[in-house]
Amino acid sequence: MKRVLTLTLALAIVAGGYMFEANGGAGEQPSKQAPSISEINIYTPKELNARQKDLVEIGRYTASGDQGALKSTIASAIERGTLTPQEVSIAIRQLYSAAGLKQMNAALATFDQLREERPEFGADYEKMVPKQTGLSALLGGNGTNGGAALTKQKTEEAKEGGVQYNTFRMKKPKPQNRNRSRLGKLDRELVAAAALGTRVGKNNLFSASEKSLSELGLSKYQIENLESMIFE
Repeated sequence: MKRVLTLTLALAIVAGGYMFEANGGAGEQPSKQAPSISEINIYTPKELNARQKDLVEIGRYTASGDQGALKSTIASAIERGTLTPQEVSIAIRQLYSAAGLKQMNAALATFDQLREERPEFGADYEKMVPKQTGLSALLGGNGTNGGAALTKQKTEEAKEGGVQYNTFRMKKPKPQNRNRSRLGKLDRELVAAAALGTRVGKNNLFSASEKSLSELGLSKYQIENLESMIFE
């Protein structure tokens, strides 16, 4: 019986030593902990959003002098609600340095021509889509009696006062874009970087613009998307 106990104790000591070595020793700290669920779920944008892409296109075409493409981009941006006419004007006017004064003036002339062709992009733009509140804002005024009455009221006002209201369907400016009167710093840097890159290529100035965009919150993937739009 004594021999059996001694053999059992010996086996236990050998097994314990094996497990100690397999775990790297008692003094070694465990490896880095797995990332938390919140860290795993952090979303990193892979490309620029629609508004940012429109700003990049405006910067590109202003710098390159492609007035036809610029005109089409501006009209599409306003119709989809990603930019207001006032924002387009601000975006172009700040490009006197990045794109050049001549190119900026040509782009402004193109924009003025577009506004003559499309009166709804003019001074009364903010009056075209009345501000909605409550349930009508969620429903968009479509398919409701209130929306029909509001449309009829605006039509009558247009006939009486001669004011032209927005009539294109499914392309009305989105509510969140209606009262924007200026571009934020990121928007300004983005449109300028697009114009600068188009005009001078990948030089130190453009690299400095990319660094500024990164500091303002663009991910490296979004900056790669910007480069692909400009250089490819």
